[in-house]
Amino acid sequence: MVIIKPMIAKPDPNLLTTVLLAAMLASGAQAVWAADCNACHPNEVAQWSGSPHANTQLDVATELSQSHPGETPAGVILGEDCIACHAPTAVQANGKMSEGDALGYFFTTTNGQFSADTSATNTSAWPHVGCAACHSVPTNHPIAPASLALFDSQTAHYVHVASVSELCGQCHGTLHFSDTDHQVYDAWLCSKHAHTQADVARELSNSHPGEDPWSVTAGENCIACHAPTAVLGTGGDEATALDYFFTSTNGVFTTNTVSAHGDEWPGVGCATCHNPHDPSSLSYFNSGTFQYEVMTNSAQLCGQCHGNLRFPDTDHLSYNINAGTGGIGVPAEQWMPGVGCADCHMYASNVDGSNSKKYRGHTWAITVPEDGGASTVSCQVCHPGANELNVNWVKATTQGQFQSLDATAGASVARAAAALQNTQDTNWLATLAEAQHNLIYAESDESGGFHNFAYLMALLNDANAKALSFPILDTLVQGSNVVISWTGAGTLQAADSITGPWHDVSGATNPLVLAPSATVRQQYYRLRP
Repeated sequence: MVIIKPMIAKPDPNLLTTVLLAAMLASGAQAVWAADCNACHPNEVAQWSGSPHANTQLDVATELSQSHPGETPAGVILGEDCIACHAPTAVQANGKMSEGDALGYFFTTTNGQFSADTSATNTSAWPHVGCAACHSVPTNHPIAPASLALFDSQTAHYVHVASVSELCGQCHGTLHFSDTDHQVYDAWLCSKHAHTQADVARELSNSHPGEDPWSVTAGENCIACHAPTAVLGTGGDEATALDYFFTSTNGVFTTNTVSAHGDEWPGVGCATCHNPHDPSSLSYFNSGTFQYEVMTNSAQLCGQCHGNLRFPDTDHLSYNINAGTGGIGVPAEQWMPGVGCADCHMYASNVDGSNSKKYRGHTWAITVPEDGGASTVSCQVCHPGANELNVNWVKATTQGQFQSLDATAGASVARAAAALQNTQDTNWLATLAEAQHNLIYAESDESGGFHNFAYLMALLNDANAKALSFPILDTLVQGSNVVISWTGAGTLQAADSITGPWHDVSGATNPLVLAPSATVRQQYYRLRP
């Protein structure tokens, strides 16, 4: 795992560089290029240099040669503004140009039109999606920090935005161009990841009245998984962010605690899972260290919060359940070997114009509604005939079976725990602890029983079997009869007195129904091992 620090603006130790940059900005003679930022921010520039944002010209050249032969640069801009998102500050090059002129300057034409042979040119001046595309740098920088803003190549002015996600949504969503087919931001807005503040407020008001933000964070770190980049906006630690974004009374949360500063709450936004300077490398922003941790795969990223990779004591363990390990006395098992979180929850079809392709999996739903009432389901990758109807049936069936067995196992374990409350038998206590672990572990899955279904059922069956292995008697009055039942191995015995003598009940069935008797006033029963 690689750890990367996010960019934090700080004064430049090199006064000459500072003066030159300020003079350049004040004059407006040219744009700010990545090379200019490298003097103070070498790590960020190095990350950016290896990212797709630093290599956009070839994509545009390919698009022009394949989709726009016979069109003029100005004509292309009217229909598909390549400059605006692939290199907005390109209009600042060559003494400043319009978008159409920039397209003609950076890509070859024949008689003023693009052709199948169009290629990139003047590549050294092409800015890609550079620093100044997303950062408005003030004239007194670095004394004053840069701010989040989109450089609008149509107006050659900055459009300031409220959040990193909103900035990403300019080009990876419909905020700048409503008719774009890049709608990742729009998909995210429809997801639970974009709306996490209400859940935290509810948790604080229900479970943490009387606690201050620091004690809550020490026991249950809400910020770390519900809005880790919130710490960047509040300038403090996770507890400071919790204090800022949720109301309290006399410094403690109450049953009336609600959300605050909702317009600043980032949710699980773009910058939670993508380092903005290297967005193609899956990275988790650790709100405790203010650093990005590069993940080896998408499952590891999901497992930070939907598993125990960040917090070993969490009860959100879908990542672990899907791995099919962690139960006590239950063999490791994967219902769908080789299938990871993103295979089901971030599937994107290759059908042009489909919402599934536009969203690129950022609703995290296995079913994506399409125009005309159809839908795309991720299951069809492995099951070509899958559709929303039969997928929902499979989900409902597996979840129903899980919930039924969970209720049975839960009752059995609770009954065993109550019966063994005062026992000193260490073997029994160890078996009970295993049953409780497997039950709680199965219930920590966040899918309601669909993730790794076979393993979940094995966990519950094991918990139930262990709970039923203890010799425990139960009695139940049914009408005028008394019904005696028991679990575990043993022989039913009876006695007229609690001190005995005890004798085996011949031919006793389980359960045993006892009818009223005029000759027997009282009777005691027990199980003999």
